[in-house]
Amino acid sequence: MSELRKSVRALGIDDPEAAISVHALLGSDASLLAHAGELPRTRNDVPDWVKSTFLNADNPLFGLAEHAVSTRLGEEPDEGVDKVLSLLNVRPRAIDDLTAMSSLAEIELEPMLTRLAEAGIIRADPDPLRPDHPFWTVDDRFVRFHYAMLAENLDRWRRGRITDKLWSMTHARFDRYVCRPEFTRLAREWALGDPAAAQVTRIVVPDPRHRQLRTLEVAAWDGSGELLALGTVRWAFRMRHRQLQRLKYVRRLLGDPPVRLYCIAPRVDAEIAADTEPGLFRIGPAHLLRGD
Repeated sequence: MSELRKSVRALGIDDPEAAISVHALLGSDASLLAHAGELPRTRNDVPDWVKSTFLNADNPLFGLAEHAVSTRLGEEPDEGVDKVLSLLNVRPRAIDDLTAMSSLAEIELEPMLTRLAEAGIIRADPDPLRPDHPFWTVDDRFVRFHYAMLAENLDRWRRGRITDKLWSMTHARFDRYVCRPEFTRLAREWALGDPAAAQVTRIVVPDPRHRQLRTLEVAAWDGSGELLALGTVRWAFRMRHRQLQRLKYVRRLLGDPPVRLYCIAPRVDAEIAADTEPGLFRIGPAHLLRGD
């Protein structure tokens, strides 16, 4: 059993979406669970639990998230670090993407990224299509929550007067930037369970016709560097048929290799459920936690 799957299951929460949501914030650290109160048992219980813990200034978890970066670094982050972490929290990025988005030169970014990685804040995930340009992504759960939920409204969260209103304004960020990365990492570990798989990564494929890049969250490779599977991930919402169409389109961009296709989501459209392509698999959170 993968370490991540084992850790999520150790929470003892039967609802897989609730379990993944809680783990995205706490892991299964007993010292953190002591401040977490009664854990949510269903996904519908998660919002109230988050508001009473991580978004409650009287709870120690709020302070841990508020000071997550400075605790890791040993000092307050400067403007450059703050900008880079904000960008990485939206999605993983290679250094050339960070250069374009942050207005920082590579000569400035390289030592910064190394320092952040050594502090355990970010990690480098490989890109088999561009081995010299790994994807940098936020690795610390508290840092992820800080930039997703606290950074832009810290004073208002601290005052606690309009918590429900703030949550209604920002809960999509919680799903997208806190829970979805955890779900995606779990999906990659699940895909790595294939005996033929040697590596599972994110993949970015050029689309010359439309002059843009197409991204998929899951790409499984064998030991010789051949693609085994491609997958798209959706969290919290139903996966629409257009996402399956995009998945098949990316396969065509790669030359139509004979790969399996994974639609990884809690719920899928009827058209996805009815698709009879032999190599198409529909994977939900329960599958990921069972490992089947």
